[in-house]
Amino acid sequence: MRVVLTPGGKRRLQARIGLVRAELDAIVADNPAALESGDTSGWHDNFAFEDNQRRTYQLACRLRALERMLDRTELVPPLGEVPERVVVGTLVRWRFEDEAEAEDAVHELWLAGFEDGDPAAGRISYDSPLGRALVGAEEGELREVVIAGVKRKVEILALGPTPKSEWLDESHQRMAL
Repeated sequence: MRVVLTPGGKRRLQARIGLVRAELDAIVADNPAALESGDTSGWHDNFAFEDNQRRTYQLACRLRALERMLDRTELVPPLGEVPERVVVGTLVRWRFEDEAEAEDAVHELWLAGFEDGDPAAGRISYDSPLGRALVGAEEGELREVVIAGVKRKVEILALGPTPKSEWLDESHQRMAL
């Protein structure tokens, strides 16, 4: 499976890998203490050690999955100009058609890479329901999306370039100016 990320998305993925690795290392380092904290006649009677083993397995699986994702990463260049259609990196101003009269109806998010969405930080992943509906849309277009089982229409109001926080480094930012 192809994993498309912006440079900022790749940095966030690497940070997630670092956090999982640190948590895994801390649990592994705690194993001797956990082993000593319970009944030492057999590992199956030691809840702390069993819990450490379960968390070690879960974190090791998560770490492998994140590292595989990083290995399959395809970086998309940041958009220095307004694109014609929504692609990864596009800043999108939109609203739900049924909320057009509401004062706070207009939303602005930019389309981030695979599993890189964080609406509170202003980004939505292209693999989310809203992200899938936005991909390929042009300014002024209406798209249907199903969110929480409800079908709604999204109106694309305006498109913009990739936010500067997503650029790889200052040299890329200068190229876009």
